[in-house]
Amino acid sequence: MNKNFNEIRKIIDSAKQVLNQLNIDYNSLAGPKTYNLVALSRQIVPLIKEDYPAIANIIGESTRIIINRQTIPQYQYGPPIVKDYINAYAFGDLRTTFKILDSLYPHRKPNTYKIFISHSSADETIVNGFIKSILMLGCGLKRTDIFCTLDHTVIRTGDDFRSEIIENMKSCDFIFCMISENYRMSEVCQNELGAAWALDNKRILPFKFPNIKFTEIGFLNTVKQAADISDTSKLDELYDELCKSYEIQPDWVNFNKQKNEFVNLTKVNCQ
Repeated sequence: MNKNFNEIRKIIDSAKQVLNQLNIDYNSLAGPKTYNLVALSRQIVPLIKEDYPAIANIIGESTRIIINRQTIPQYQYGPPIVKDYINAYAFGDLRTTFKILDSLYPHRKPNTYKIFISHSSADETIVNGFIKSILMLGCGLKRTDIFCTLDHTVIRTGDDFRSEIIENMKSCDFIFCMISENYRMSEVCQNELGAAWALDNKRILPFKFPNIKFTEIGFLNTVKQAADISDTSKLDELYDELCKSYEIQPDWVNFNKQKNEFVNLTKVNCQ
């Protein structure tokens, strides 16, 4: 997920509101609503440029040409009148691109998981400790924000667990891969890992356990640098990213306490 998702979503909603209030033809004069639309368009360009460079370029060019300033001569002794007309083609491009962005950055559906935990069930102690200390007590996320099959309520009896896993991978923002020796030896975990890399616009964060070397996690470390799950600096980076992504008010005193408890847990259980 784009770390600026919430800001992008707010700009889209504001732009949609402005667009709904504008009725443009080829002789329309620019007014406060038009200038507001231009300002919103310029704000969103740097936020989406990495995800969708072509759309960002269209918006950038449209905002450059949307105002057509004309100087109209008056009587011999009167000053000329300056009027700003709206370029209807550029306006149409902005309307279309914001419709596209509205679908590319959808509002979060109620009760959808923000974080998917890919893990081995044999690592239950560490995974549950990470969820409790780092994500819930540390970051303030709710249990319902986190999809993890250690919680038996996330998949109902009779459901196809494979389709549930894939669907929740698609709808989440972050995928945490908890890399251990158990994870490496699990065919299910390796399938989840492959499925995660096949998804677009997902923030995939591999965390290796302390008792496994970086060189032992294979191609994953070549494609994307993994972090040691007990590395306090990496946990700090994760906390900062989650706070920004979900507009959480940071509480570093509390997080440091929870972080230290989790690191101690990994030392005891990862000999």
